[in-house]
Amino acid sequence: MAKKLNLPRINNVIVSGRLTRDVELRYTGSGTPVASMSIAVDRVYRDSDNNWQTETSFFRIVAWARLAERASETLSKGSPVIIEGTLQSRTWQDKEENTRTTVEIVANRIQNLEREVQEGEKEQKSVAEDKESDDDIPF
Repeated sequence: MAKKLNLPRINNVIVSGRLTRDVELRYTGSGTPVASMSIAVDRVYRDSDNNWQTETSFFRIVAWARLAERASETLSKGSPVIIEGTLQSRTWQDKEENTRTTVEIVANRIQNLEREVQEGEKEQKSVAEDKESDDDIPF
């Protein structure tokens, strides 16, 4: 009896880090906005001597349409973000006719982890954190 492979089509990626450069917004020939950016993502691990090490990976990000425009309006180099999307490989010919390939994350969600703090907001938050709860619930 032959086995049938039912392979799921999963291509999801979530990364968090900081943008390594300002968002570059441009438009396709048909007028569709496309933004490109790069993110630095740290991985912390223990080496063979049990010392903590940090390894940084850099990923290219592409966003389309309204997401591209919003990214260019609100993000800049150093912005802390969470990017959700899919991996996509792309091949092209460079100026010397060499075939080049890259893998990039095509974003379908970009969350800016930084927001402006309103005057007095920090003080209110610290007061709320110090307030004891009257709840009987242990969590």
